[in-house]
Amino acid sequence: MIFWEELASELNAREAKSLRRTLQSVPDGALDLASNDYLGLSRHPEVVAAAQDAAARFGAGARASRLVSGQFWLVEELENALAHFKQTEAALVFSSGYAANGGVIGALSNAETALFCHKRNHASLLDGCRLAQSQGATVRYFASNPKLRELLEKSAPNRKIIIADAVFSMDGDLCDLPALLNLAREFDALLLLDDAHGTGTLGASGRGITEHFGLGDERIVHVGTLSKALGSQGGFVAGPRVLIDFLVNAARPFIYSTGLNPPAVGAALKSLEIIAREPQRIGTLRANARFLAEKLGNLGFEVRLQPSPIFPVIIGAEKRALELSEKLLERGLWCRAIRPPTVPVGSSRLRIGINAGWNEGDLACIVAGFSHREHKEDTERHREFF
Repeated sequence: MIFWEELASELNAREAKSLRRTLQSVPDGALDLASNDYLGLSRHPEVVAAAQDAAARFGAGARASRLVSGQFWLVEELENALAHFKQTEAALVFSSGYAANGGVIGALSNAETALFCHKRNHASLLDGCRLAQSQGATVRYFASNPKLRELLEKSAPNRKIIIADAVFSMDGDLCDLPALLNLAREFDALLLLDDAHGTGTLGASGRGITEHFGLGDERIVHVGTLSKALGSQGGFVAGPRVLIDFLVNAARPFIYSTGLNPPAVGAALKSLEIIAREPQRIGTLRANARFLAEKLGNLGFEVRLQPSPIFPVIIGAEKRALELSEKLLERGLWCRAIRPPTVPVGSSRLRIGINAGWNEGDLACIVAGFSHREHKEDTERHREFF
């Protein structure tokens, strides 16, 4: 069939440019450098036990949309805990962070809405804006605060929403929250922050970018994920009670999707408890990042130490990034190459997700792998989770 031939041709073209993506299983025993499990909680014994207990009590799945099948009390407990963690009136969980972003942007947008979206935002935010555009909303893109001001000044006095990643996922740098919030106040706009990578990692207690900067405002809509530092799966929106009540009535990815499964709810709830109990994990996370920045920098790699746990090692050419990724895998280190269109052409990289659960042996293995030296403990590594 000609259609399949065209797809095969497109895949071959991507292969020739070192841009074809494939699925690959993580080998047993490999040290995972690529995940977003920043606090090492996805395998924490208490988190795993909480997921198992939730499954035993409430089942493996949520059965249907929460508006149809109702909800088990544990999910309400999680939403209350998330609201407390984000210091908002209420929160609502979604099946994924992607669904949360699409749900809140779509629900808040109509023909009278103007969206101002940062060009470096995650694909879920960009796709949410495209959805809003189909509903008649106006979308404008900015890459700097002066450009955002210019767009806001030209905008009609309608419903305005500024949309930005709190942490940009491929570089790990933070949005300029103080400037964005000042502009939101000046032009009476909402500020939607996707704090997926900052939740659990930024601020003294891990509350995210608002704690990091010491800022808060009722005009901030917080979007986050349970799938990264919280070691579970799912997404959430936190903000005023009226916002959450409105999303229950208007967010299509919430209304028309099966609710979050009980094991994910139980795991996320336990992770929030551990973060509150063990804030030292955040300090360990940052210490590990500083250690690797020094060691890999001394080896001649272009590294970027950021306030977040995202640690890019810039390689440049797509083929070179793929080759280094394969070499690291031979040394027991799982770290996939990130290539265009995810990052700009010429900036292919290995994106390391720093993990607070790495011990001294793990860090030594990482440095040895990047220095192209064999490490005698590669196959004898003892992973510790605390």
